[in-house]
Amino acid sequence: ATNNIDAKQVATVQVLENHQPIKVLKNVEIPDNAAINLKLKQSSLGAFFLTAQAGVGIPSMLLSNELVGMRFTRTQQNMLVYKGDNTGRDISQELLSFYNNMKSFSSQFLSLQTPPPPSIREQHYLFNDAHLVSLNDLHTLKKDLTLTGNVNYLHDTQRNHSFSRRDVFVNQEQTIQIVEDLSSRLKKSELESNIVLEGNTEKHFLENKLRLATDWNGQTGDVETSQLISQHLKEPSFNIENNFNYIKRMNNKRFKVESDVSYGQQNASLLVSPIVFTDFFAIIPQNNKTQIQQDVSFNHFDADLYISGGIDKNRLSINSGVGIFTNIYDMNSNVFTGKPVTPIRKDSLQNNLKRNEAGVKFIGTFSYKIGLDTRIYATLPLKMLYLDRQDEIRNDKENKGYLLFSPSLRLDHPINTRTTLVASLSLFNNIGSVNEDYRGYIMNTYRSLNRNDGILSRNRNIQAYTYISYRNPFTTLFTTLSFSYTNFWKNMLYDVQYNGILSHTTSIEYPNNSHSLGVNFSLEKSIDAINSEVKFFAGYNRNNSIVLNQGIISDFISNSFTISPSINTELGHYFIVNYNASYSNSRSEIRKNKMPKIHYFTQALTTSFIPVKKLIFNISFNHYFNSQIESEARSSWFGNAGVKYKLKNVDLMLDWTNIFNTDKFITYSYSDISSYYSVYDLRPSEVLLRVRFKIL
Repeated sequence: ATNNIDAKQVATVQVLENHQPIKVLKNVEIPDNAAINLKLKQSSLGAFFLTAQAGVGIPSMLLSNELVGMRFTRTQQNMLVYKGDNTGRDISQELLSFYNNMKSFSSQFLSLQTPPPPSIREQHYLFNDAHLVSLNDLHTLKKDLTLTGNVNYLHDTQRNHSFSRRDVFVNQEQTIQIVEDLSSRLKKSELESNIVLEGNTEKHFLENKLRLATDWNGQTGDVETSQLISQHLKEPSFNIENNFNYIKRMNNKRFKVESDVSYGQQNASLLVSPIVFTDFFAIIPQNNKTQIQQDVSFNHFDADLYISGGIDKNRLSINSGVGIFTNIYDMNSNVFTGKPVTPIRKDSLQNNLKRNEAGVKFIGTFSYKIGLDTRIYATLPLKMLYLDRQDEIRNDKENKGYLLFSPSLRLDHPINTRTTLVASLSLFNNIGSVNEDYRGYIMNTYRSLNRNDGILSRNRNIQAYTYISYRNPFTTLFTTLSFSYTNFWKNMLYDVQYNGILSHTTSIEYPNNSHSLGVNFSLEKSIDAINSEVKFFAGYNRNNSIVLNQGIISDFISNSFTISPSINTELGHYFIVNYNASYSNSRSEIRKNKMPKIHYFTQALTTSFIPVKKLIFNISFNHYFNSQIESEARSSWFGNAGVKYKLKNVDLMLDWTNIFNTDKFITYSYSDISSYYSVYDLRPSEVLLRVRFKIL
């Protein structure tokens, strides 16, 4: 709505700090979230608004079209949106929900080999052809009771091409290099529907969310290494979930019931041609080695019921609850080869798993107020888990119970009216998921095979965090200094064995610790003398861990330091300038051998010029620098320009992106004991003319 409502229809824009939308929890639970609320003009109520946008550009046939219909009354809100775009703008981001997010059921067993997207403006590298339809309806059934429904459909085709090189530093004498020329095409077809019933009063809160989501996504790609390899991935899925939440307040007492029931189904298939694991699949007849297909089916049922009650008395708030839960997983995998496909009947390449979890959880939360504003919070969750794992292929069963305790403690202490100290300490205990249960090999990508040895991972995570903030609205000075520390203990490692670019991974039992430390400082100040707002950020992070490759355990240490200043200046009412920069350096140390330090520097300059009331010029420049790139491309420059002219009911917009026609973007980075070098193909210099007009 905030992207599509005409500003002329809005009377007030409200920014709500520490917004608590649930009335029964006001002054009891104070969240950190902020919210935005649009209050419409009286003249906008009851009318139907229909706006459209037509956009066309060059050098290829660029299109950016929209049709938006809206109607708002005191008891009803309706919005119908269509958008189509192939200019690199990701219109699917408009479908993200910030309040009604539900569980994700998918498990990524299979994937195409593609590099991660570069850290630049998405419109420079996203080759897309997206179409979106969204129907939204909100009804006020009676006072404080609403029914909301929406249906969203997205169809998008995305293309990318890149070159990547990975160096794995196994030891001082051995470095494994993986070089790939990658191209892929992603086809997304996603349908989602939500129905939400909500009752929100000072005495009780009722909410029921029903969500249905399905997709038919597929991806194809080619990899050029020593030979040309074709990849094709299908991963259709279906998910349904119902979430129920009821809270009742009686004077200083609270009662709450929550339930969550969900089911997810996913079927994935990865087809690779020709077979690259020729030694591993030596059992395959020679005439069947044209292609190999990995299939994985995954089902998950989840049910959770939780009942709690609380009391607020004087300075003390106590809330305790008990819940029961169950998770039922089913996973099957098989490998096929040849044309027509023929299954490989080998236990080491098959999986038929069942995993059943059931248990009881107890959660106690305590809050005590010291003095006027200081509060101490304690959360004491205890989970009694019964786990049943069954491997039908290997006729192996395991039943075991676990006791998981994850307490946390937090202190909120206002030192004075402008300075606040917050400190927290948390302990988390977890066991491994179904993704660690399979003992038969799965071809996760065209060049990697993974399996586990039946070891169940046990993880302990201790987190300490503190920050002190100062806020003075009269001098407009805002500062924050924060410290964080994490100690992560694991009982196992994954051993990656390489044969050229091919790898297979197995798990081994090996207790180990990793540590991370972070320090951050931020400052914000308005300077009236130059009509500017300045910001400054500085941060330091250090990580210590170990990794296992080729049977060799390697210590890994990374250090990084970042500073980032910015300034936003208004020169009168006609000219706005925003400049921000960021410098960081990072260094990795592998087995006490220091790798070359990487210096990153980015800067962005954005200007808006308003010579007359209805005319706006925008110009922006971006610069990216990476010291480890051994060519002139260690610096990349981007420029964008736009002009907008507003008539009575028509907006004319002309945009010129990638003015310098930068066609490649190069990155270099470290991760554990590897370095990554990537070259991305970018969109060319493009000009787009858009006309947005009001129909009704």
